[in-house]
Amino acid sequence: MCLENFTLHFSAIQDPRQSAKVTYPLFDILFSSLCAVIAGAEGWSD
Repeated sequence: MCLENFTLHFSAIQDPRQSAKVTYPLFDILFSSLCAVIAGAEGWSD
């Protein structure tokens, strides 16, 4: 999956967080999480 496809598929997801408390955009969090899972992460400490 290329980055453009990932962006297209996940751009419809609404960010429920309060905008004043957002440090990282939702896309960055989702992409980092996907990369971690692909790399074999099994939990938050990985």
